[in-house]
Amino acid sequence: MRVIASFVVLVLLLQGCADKNGEFAHSIFQTNGATLMRDYHMLLDKMLLKLGKKLIKRNREIFSKEILWYLKNDMENHSNTINLPLVKNLKKDNFKDYLRIAFSKNKVRDRGDYLLIGLYKMFYWSFGGDSFHKLSALQYDGKKLQLGYEILQVVAWKIKVARDKNGDYLFLTWQNNWQIELEKRVKKGERLSIKLIKNLKYIKNKKESLLSPSNLSFEVIFGKMEFIYEQALKTVGIEPKSLGADALRSLFLIL
Repeated sequence: MRVIASFVVLVLLLQGCADKNGEFAHSIFQTNGATLMRDYHMLLDKMLLKLGKKLIKRNREIFSKEILWYLKNDMENHSNTINLPLVKNLKKDNFKDYLRIAFSKNKVRDRGDYLLIGLYKMFYWSFGGDSFHKLSALQYDGKKLQLGYEILQVVAWKIKVARDKNGDYLFLTWQNNWQIELEKRVKKGERLSIKLIKNLKYIKNKKESLLSPSNLSFEVIFGKMEFIYEQALKTVGIEPKSLGADALRSLFLIL
């Protein structure tokens, strides 16, 4: 009876602490594996915000003004409340619809919002975010984590190459500004020449040169996200499977 009474007192004390710090009581009972998995999920969210800020800086016109605020709010509350107008499907795995829209060749208003929300919802789904506080890493679904890892690889590839019906890039990431301007001017009928290249805005103002390296910062962010997924998979006892070029294209088609 004393043991039972002591346990009840401990639980009540922990509940009292939880009122002041909601994470404390849960962390006491969680195994190291479960704590690691929760941290991996939160790290992915953190990297997503970083990705969002960088994308908005280069692609301001395809994002709404409030999107990062909404994302932060859901992340802080461990919730999944954002629903964008073009997606009517409210199922837990509707992140696929968001990603399809983000990479559609058709004109899409606030296309970037669908990319960020799609990735957030994918993280939330694959890590079982609707039951954020788990007691063991065994409570995580390895198949969902593996699929999330594979889709992340697809997105990392697709964001570099995807173009719309007019042949323009959907997202500017690795490209130098002079490359984008040159491509647009040649499409409009200007003849490719040394004179044209010298008069490109970023070349003329000496902000870039023909030897300027590609912007690899986006690849770095995706690389870190993929690494986090790999560690999460290993934590639940699964060996991560990287995709080859053909698999990347095939998986995107069946999202």
